[in-house]
Amino acid sequence: MTMMNNTSVARIVWRLALCGLVSWCVWRVGGLVPMVCTAPLYGVLLAKPLLDLMSDLRHQTRVLIWRPLEGRHYVYRGTPVQVIEDDAHVRWVRAADVCRIVGFTASDGALALTYPNGWRLIGEPAEPHFSDAALIAHLRKERSAEAGRFMQWAERTIAYPARQLRARDSN
Repeated sequence: MTMMNNTSVARIVWRLALCGLVSWCVWRVGGLVPMVCTAPLYGVLLAKPLLDLMSDLRHQTRVLIWRPLEGRHYVYRGTPVQVIEDDAHVRWVRAADVCRIVGFTASDGALALTYPNGWRLIGEPAEPHFSDAALIAHLRKERSAEAGRFMQWAERTIAYPARQLRARDSN
């Protein structure tokens, strides 16, 4: 639990204790019937802290679920694109995702020869990936309108931020 949850839980416990004390005092003085009239006090004092706690828990759950994909989850017009960043801040884009979006005519072997430093088999099972620079270079050669749109998206979303990270690390 984070600090925010601890304070939310402490606030709930404190207000619940206060409501219980008020209910007990009213019960001791007036009996059971007047004590029932303290029920709205529980709603008034506990609603906001309970909603805050639920909001915090929802936020933390989302963080835990998406943390493994942080920095790797890209989507182009509803099509997920797998991007893996290595230690040198080179981003590798899965060729199958690019093929699904643009539709290549070149084979994996031809692409490996054309981009010797920008083509790599990554993962288990090994799948071909473009480096960010090789992807942009290849998309510039493609003539379709979709390839042009994808190239602009890939440049802005994948390649440019990777170049910025590499430039920052070289300084």
